[in-house]
Amino acid sequence: MSLDAVIQRILDRGKAEADAIVGAAKQGMEKSLQQARETGQHEVSRRVAEARSAAEKLRMQERARAELEARRIVLSSQKDVLDAVRKEVLGRLDDRETNARTIKTLLDGYVADWRSGKVYCRAEDEELVRGIVKARFGGTIECAGGIVIESDDGTRRIDLKYESFLQDIWEDSVKGLADLLWTQR
Repeated sequence: MSLDAVIQRILDRGKAEADAIVGAAKQGMEKSLQQARETGQHEVSRRVAEARSAAEKLRMQERARAELEARRIVLSSQKDVLDAVRKEVLGRLDDRETNARTIKTLLDGYVADWRSGKVYCRAEDEELVRGIVKARFGGTIECAGGIVIESDDGTRRIDLKYESFLQDIWEDSVKGLADLLWTQR
């Protein structure tokens, strides 16, 4: 065998080994690229799922917030209507003729209490009340109407103010009134 043949054989063997190494490297590279693609695809899918989940959660939160705000607006409007009704009722009680009859009825019903105490009323009713209770008039108070009777020693008060009556009635009836006004039909 000639030297050229030996060299050629070594070169061929070296080339074959180099081709095998390059082929193995290409296979390893392809395998690594495939794994990277799969990992990347998995990561993209995971992030898309997370983003969808976050978006759905945010949408649900926004919807709940909007429903809560709408409910708050409705309740505020309903409260405004009820407050207007309450104000209207107090205004109707302020009718001079009705008010005078009501105060006389209250004083007649509590004669024993005010004869041993003092009677208070709003400034607008002072003349009427003073004319009935005379020296038992205790003074004026801030109220929509009615009277307050206080014992001489100040230990007992009978609150007969219109707003107190209305408050008691209101507390007993406001749910029924609200149901009547706003029940879905």
